[in-house]
Amino acid sequence: MIVALITAKGDSKRLPGKNLREIGGKPLLVHSILYAKSAAKVDRVYVTTDSDEIASVAAEYGAEVIRRGADLAEDASTAAVIDHAVENIGRGEIDYLVCLQPDHPGRKKGLDEILGYAAKNGFDSVFSVDRNGIRNGSVRVLSAKALGQDHSALSYSVMDDCVNIHTASDLAVAAHEMSPFSREIEVDGRRKIGRGHPTFVIAEAACNHMCDMDLARRLVDEAVEAGADAIKFQTYKAKHLVRKEAKLYWEGKETSQIEYYGRLDRFGTVEYEELFRYADDKGIVVFSTPFDPDSATMLNDLGMPLFKIASCDLPDSRLLRHVAGFGKPVILSTGGSTPEEIDRAVATFLETGNHQLILMACMLSYPTPDEDANLLQIRSLQERYPSMIVGLSDHTEPDVHMVIPALATAVGAKAIEKHFTLDRNMVGSGHFFSVSPEDLRAMIANIRLAETVLGNPELGVVEKEKAARENARRSIVAEIPIHQGETITSAQIGMKRPGDGLPGWMIDQVIGRRAKVDIGADEALSLEMLE
Repeated sequence: MIVALITAKGDSKRLPGKNLREIGGKPLLVHSILYAKSAAKVDRVYVTTDSDEIASVAAEYGAEVIRRGADLAEDASTAAVIDHAVENIGRGEIDYLVCLQPDHPGRKKGLDEILGYAAKNGFDSVFSVDRNGIRNGSVRVLSAKALGQDHSALSYSVMDDCVNIHTASDLAVAAHEMSPFSREIEVDGRRKIGRGHPTFVIAEAACNHMCDMDLARRLVDEAVEAGADAIKFQTYKAKHLVRKEAKLYWEGKETSQIEYYGRLDRFGTVEYEELFRYADDKGIVVFSTPFDPDSATMLNDLGMPLFKIASCDLPDSRLLRHVAGFGKPVILSTGGSTPEEIDRAVATFLETGNHQLILMACMLSYPTPDEDANLLQIRSLQERYPSMIVGLSDHTEPDVHMVIPALATAVGAKAIEKHFTLDRNMVGSGHFFSVSPEDLRAMIANIRLAETVLGNPELGVVEKEKAARENARRSIVAEIPIHQGETITSAQIGMKRPGDGLPGWMIDQVIGRRAKVDIGADEALSLEMLE
């Protein structure tokens, strides 16, 4: 008999009531019960607990309950809890015991597969590890031999990289991992960002409109003409953004940041309402980066469907929570941030219950030298946050062929943001490192070409290869006449097109065998011709 045993104590020091905390409307405990019950190989599912409430939930979902006393609560060892449960079930009845901890709800590997792996190889102990090879509590399989504490029983591992929940942040991350937003995020009912969808291209107009509505409308027109999915602006008030004594950190004619930003903060509710209406009528997604809660609220009140948090505001927990609270998709740039800072920002956002988060690799350098572009950070973000959609906010200067964003797509970016202007010779904003309309068209064409040629990652023969496969491959043929009864030698055979006879890998099955019939020169051999 194969038994699944879920160990679920009533309390947890770091996250009170952890085992009954909910993800997707179900307690963590229930996710483990359903996982065990989904396995055809599992005969019975037990929950061992010291809690009346957990016992009630377990019974409701069809698990058998083993009650344990105060001596097996709190800090009791897992081994002692398991031993108590095994004695209650009947040690001699168990062929394999599957131990599950409720705080690993996002298991990715099927239990039948793990049990099959253990049985096929005769393993007495199999435990799960995360992607770093560190043991976790997702699954532990023990044979009767291992349960008998036979020290000759060897342990083997399988990878099941699910979140181990200890804190509220872990709970939020696990909930995200199990949400549909880990695969795709829909923007305004018109565009989808994520796996299986075209790269979402954002023309970052910032404040390159110079607070001139005619210029802003022209930026929208050119972005639409180039084929961008979205156009983005920046929204702030200089007095809320910088102190008077803040120095420039880029080359410019201004004497201070407040002087610079003060000339670019004149668009308010009226202007954004007009601009958003204009862009919406053109069929392009339009949004902006708010740099303070008041600006964010104003933009949300205007119905903005998508938000962006700039790299410089990644540590601003108040702004993150405020914007997440709108319940809309949010793009978060990670430039100039440590992994720990990104972890904290992601957890802060997800703890609000909003799971519509897209992370952008980014270099906080204007412009970014090509040698510092570090596009492989896209992969690093994907590896660190495997359930997140990842893109690139690109600050490199436009290259002559506009290939850098296409390379980012090839690396795995699902969204590309690139600064955009009508004329790179304009001054007073970030025009000089922005792409022109012509550059933007070339950039998007390259991204779409990259998507086309990336194609399908599956190995195998595709339809377009079949004719060449049949006619360009070669078959084993007789180079000279071979008479009946002759032993075939390597010198008598060759390889010639088409590939409708015996393939080259079978040549060792031909050499040394005798011909059953006469074989003419240039004739393809078959196994029927050989003794």
